[in-house]
Amino acid sequence: MSVLTLAEALVAGLANGAFYAFLALAFAAILGLARAVNLAHGELVLLGGYVGYAAGQAWGVPFALLPLLAALALSPVGLLWRALLARVPEPVELHSMALTFGLALLLQNAMRALWSADYRLIAGPAAVLAPGLPAGRAAAAGVGLAVLLGLDGLLRWTRWGTAVRATAGDPEAAALVAIDTDRVGRATFAVAAAIAGAGGVLYAAFHYLQPGGGVELTLLAVLLAVLAERFPTGRRHRLRGLLAAGLAVGLAEAATVAVAGPRWREPAVAALVLAALVLRPGEEGSRW
Repeated sequence: MSVLTLAEALVAGLANGAFYAFLALAFAAILGLARAVNLAHGELVLLGGYVGYAAGQAWGVPFALLPLLAALALSPVGLLWRALLARVPEPVELHSMALTFGLALLLQNAMRALWSADYRLIAGPAAVLAPGLPAGRAAAAGVGLAVLLGLDGLLRWTRWGTAVRATAGDPEAAALVAIDTDRVGRATFAVAAAIAGAGGVLYAAFHYLQPGGGVELTLLAVLLAVLAERFPTGRRHRLRGLLAAGLAVGLAEAATVAVAGPRWREPAVAALVLAALVLRPGEEGSRW
């Protein structure tokens, strides 16, 4: 294998990793703010993809506008998720898993009823920038990176970001200093669902949609959320940790496929996660 081939594989891996982090962002946001494990995360991403697919087929909406349309369509779903999870008793992590598992099954069957089990793909940019790096995948990585860095800046430098971080850290203390924690929660869930919807459209430009495909996306989000806490940046700044985790997974996949073949991709990622868990045990209290 030539150095050029390996370099091209690593560039594609970085692009994949940035998009992985973007796909996991909504899961990490809900986990960080509400301590809720959203097992229907993958189904929300797929629902955004299906909304974009339907809009493109029915109304001929250009691909560039489909992520925004899906984001607007899924924002109310985030408010519904917030209302349901607000009623979950302690321990929130356990009961939220049971609730969202049921919601995942409900969404799977709804998508199967509306769009059948056929595989569907949204027609995106067809150009190939480099071997293994189609233009659609590069655009998805660019959008994901821009959103991640933009949100990180908002969380660090704006009043809204301060309110989100305070609510995630200690909701009772935040309420005592006149932060409307309920409003912060609603806004965060709406933004998280919008991001999932937009991510679904970008995902459907180079991955087939099918109603049962959400499990893989949820597992990816769980993996990155766990791995993000093991990076030095993830201990205090979850978004930067999430980006680092996505890039690490993307690079590990690309290097393994280039050197040993695609059958070793999953074992390599599993080894990366296990090594991170063993070498860098997690700490309590890290959310945003």
